[in-house]
Amino acid sequence: MTAGSTQRLRAREVGPASSRVALAVADTNFYTTKHLFGEVENADVDTLLLDCVDYRNAWNQGRPPWRWSGRLERCGPRHWERDLVLPTGWMKRFPRWGMRPIARAIQSWRAAEAPGASLALVMTYPHFVFLRDQLRPERTVYYNIDDYTLYWPRSADVVRRLERRIVLESDLTVCVARRRADELRAAIPEAAERIRHLPHGTPRDWIPDAPFLRPGRAPEDLAHLPRPWLGFVGSLSDRIDWRLVDRLATDFPAASIVLIGSPPALPVHPQGPLADAARCLARPNVHAVGWRPQHEISRYYRAFDISLIPYLIDHPFNIACCPTKIMDTMPTGRPIVSTALPECRLYESLFDVAVDHDAFVAAVGSILARDSNDGRCLERHAWARAHACPRVAEQILDWVLDAPPANRA
Repeated sequence: MTAGSTQRLRAREVGPASSRVALAVADTNFYTTKHLFGEVENADVDTLLLDCVDYRNAWNQGRPPWRWSGRLERCGPRHWERDLVLPTGWMKRFPRWGMRPIARAIQSWRAAEAPGASLALVMTYPHFVFLRDQLRPERTVYYNIDDYTLYWPRSADVVRRLERRIVLESDLTVCVARRRADELRAAIPEAAERIRHLPHGTPRDWIPDAPFLRPGRAPEDLAHLPRPWLGFVGSLSDRIDWRLVDRLATDFPAASIVLIGSPPALPVHPQGPLADAARCLARPNVHAVGWRPQHEISRYYRAFDISLIPYLIDHPFNIACCPTKIMDTMPTGRPIVSTALPECRLYESLFDVAVDHDAFVAAVGSILARDSNDGRCLERHAWARAHACPRVAEQILDWVLDAPPANRA
């Protein structure tokens, strides 16, 4: 938040503690959201990051039941975190009941750590409108990361109704993908002026002082692989254009295709896209090295000769998304080659966006022929510095504090 926005808040509020804001984020189960709001920098803003999960997912994630109490933890001068493990179905099936423990957690934190502060609530799913109803915050932000009807296709109509309500009644809607912002403006024109497009921020700790004109030091677990490295970080799922990755492996046999992420569970006799994945993963120069902790990922991006975004252009999730690979690679300065996803096309001046397989392979070949340097390293690094998480979070706070209150009738 800038000094100007803080002054504007003071002018709007009354009372000795009125300049303070208690910012509650529900929730931060995506690392991009946790990074973004975990890097809010303002002496007048206290931030609570909530990670909400149900019993089943908590167990699958390896969280033992004796740690499900969800203690409030202070992780910075004005930052707190709390995990909440809730009954299965708390959000989709029984949201009015499921939101009550979250509301109590926010109220308890606000009373103990930010008494007298005005409450600003960030909601990351349409269902959190029920939490808003229970808390009655002074300010509300709907932070949209995906097309949530794709998460629950059987409940798509319910999700659309909830999303319409949360957009109409929020002071601000922020979409990380321009495609989603355009869709919501078209579907809910009454709230169009309060719907903004703002991509994911770049984690501050991932931004080096200078970009890597050459690939960085190889992580020890990959040091044995021959160069060049064509790298991808993410889930090895059906969102990937496996035929494209397979072609890269065959057209560049001397290169190492490095895939970092949990490999797909392939059946004994895979068919369709799984057959493409199985064929690709069987190539001798394709190396699916498995999952790596989030705090280590930047080391791999720095070491790649080229970072790949080889997503299918017709996959619904890919059409609606803002790939985190963009913001994760940009600070390194290393080259990027992407398929023509809607959000990636916004960055055609900063990296190669290929319209088909031939163009993708040609872009990779051209960069490798130039010693893995496409001449835009400095521009990508500068973009990442301008879009670091503290700056993106500051922009959201400025927008919501300047916005006229929405009609919450």
